[in-house]
Amino acid sequence: MRADMSAEDHAKVLAAADAMTRQLSGSRGRIWASIGVDFTPCTRNCKFCSLGEEWGVHPKPYELSTGEVCDVAREYVEGGAAWIVLRTTQDFPIPRLVELAREVRRRIPEHVELVVNTGEYGMEGARQLRDAGYSSVYHVVRLREGVDTVFHPADRESTIKAARQAGLGLTYLVEPLGPEHTDEEIAREAVRARQLGAAQVGAMARVPVRGTPLGGCCQVSTERLCRTVAVSRLAAGKRAKWVCVHPPTPEALRAGANILVVEAGAVPRDTGSGQGKWRGFGMAEAVDMLRSAGYEIAELSKPTGTGEPAAVGQMSPQRQPTERPASTACCGRSSPKKARGGTT
Repeated sequence: MRADMSAEDHAKVLAAADAMTRQLSGSRGRIWASIGVDFTPCTRNCKFCSLGEEWGVHPKPYELSTGEVCDVAREYVEGGAAWIVLRTTQDFPIPRLVELAREVRRRIPEHVELVVNTGEYGMEGARQLRDAGYSSVYHVVRLREGVDTVFHPADRESTIKAARQAGLGLTYLVEPLGPEHTDEEIAREAVRARQLGAAQVGAMARVPVRGTPLGGCCQVSTERLCRTVAVSRLAAGKRAKWVCVHPPTPEALRAGANILVVEAGAVPRDTGSGQGKWRGFGMAEAVDMLRSAGYEIAELSKPTGTGEPAAVGQMSPQRQPTERPASTACCGRSSPKKARGGTT
């Protein structure tokens, strides 16, 4: 991960990661389809998230209905999604997640994994989620947890361990990646992902969102994102066939990534209201990008629909997120500072 790595060494790392992913996956790619269930102003106020209550970006609470969630999930499956992810804000009720899982699970094929991305819970909550039909979780110790968030890293890891002990699989990305994050911080999370038994790994760049404390910061360079994907891939070893990059980045598909993400509903990287494709990137675009990189989509069969979510509920067209140019510096944030209420 050295910042002073030569171009030749950088290329070698990316090539090694790319070769490993293609060998382990049989040159297959997959699509991770995430549905943001609720626009609830969140009292935790993570500095990078548009749903923080203090930022006032989404002041009016709104939750997708069960029918809306099921319809979007079905469309994604018809387009070839391998994972359907139900993503919520921190305090979303476990009983409601259980209800949604039972309804969605009845409507999607067994081979499609149902994933939950929500707040903290213990063993009892993990068992309820497993019994409802979730097969895995997305949960990570985020970069500068306790600095840009109010969570202690140990609490985040405790939730992951409860999920793993309950028999749930784990997807773990190094995120939200910005240009200020050090090699050591990135390596720590790549190693943590392996230690916790993640079956899917990768990296997600922080998307600056206007109105949040980090909204004026720079976005990480494509080169740095690709190298983080590659390091995550190599650190995971043979356990992980599937490696994710987000936002969709064609160059990362030559650096070890073979998963692309599509999103609908509430997106914490956006100021819009979640109708349709996030940033115009949907199932068709994901399939095309993967195939252009030499990956086939194993789950793709003849679709009975468009593979894209229709407009849902009262949601209005989503606006493009505010981005800043890539840079090697970001808001003078080279030294971590503790967030209000956070611990390190």
